[in-house]
Amino acid sequence: MQAEILDTRGSGPPLVYVPGIDGSGELLLGTAERLARAFRLTRLCYGGDARGGYGELARSVGACLAELGCGRALLLAESFGVAVALATALEHGERVAGLALVNGFAAFEKRLALAVTRGVFALAPEAWIQRARAGFAQRGLFAPRRDEAALRALVALEGRWFGAPYRARLELIRGLDLRGRLSAIRCPVALYAADHDRVVDAVRAARAMAARLPDAELEILRDAGHVVLPLADEPWVERLQRLAARAGL
Repeated sequence: MQAEILDTRGSGPPLVYVPGIDGSGELLLGTAERLARAFRLTRLCYGGDARGGYGELARSVGACLAELGCGRALLLAESFGVAVALATALEHGERVAGLALVNGFAAFEKRLALAVTRGVFALAPEAWIQRARAGFAQRGLFAPRRDEAALRALVALEGRWFGAPYRARLELIRGLDLRGRLSAIRCPVALYAADHDRVVDAVRAARAMAARLPDAELEILRDAGHVVLPLADEPWVERLQRLAARAGL
């Protein structure tokens, strides 16, 4: 399992998007265009087989940063990708100027729920999974504040999101615990946590990370769910510009 470059667009300070557990690199939706007006945006995706762990993912992100030839870059990560970004900052700190971490975690406490979810997706028919994905997107990912255009775009995305690679990433989460290493991350970090996240206990996880990171700022996103990066009314460009200034880009 490794990170790969999906595409690069725009100009300005380098910004690299590290995707969540879907691995597609597509979930920025319309925010990708907005970010590309202010940054040189590179989207990563996850490829290869289902083997490997966070260390391999971090090494491959580092290789992508080297391939881009951009020196130091901001990493924008969400959910599962937050730990990938943290591991990259630990292993390749010379390439990471700053971290923007959205609804993620350095350790995941609901491990029984992970095991149940993995088992369900392993046994359920593909048609049922796709119907469940559409329903969960409407009721669980955006609620209570929703962006109808972003919701329609998310539901319309194609791909086998819950196959073997997805289940392998679920399994990785069960063994994750980076909390004891966070004090070694010296770059500026911006943490964003939604107060109605039904997938991750985002506020609690963000506060735990902020307490251990040497240079971290935390913002709580009100009335928002797990998927917040596509929301048109959230000022992601301005937030990332502030982080770029903190990082000296």
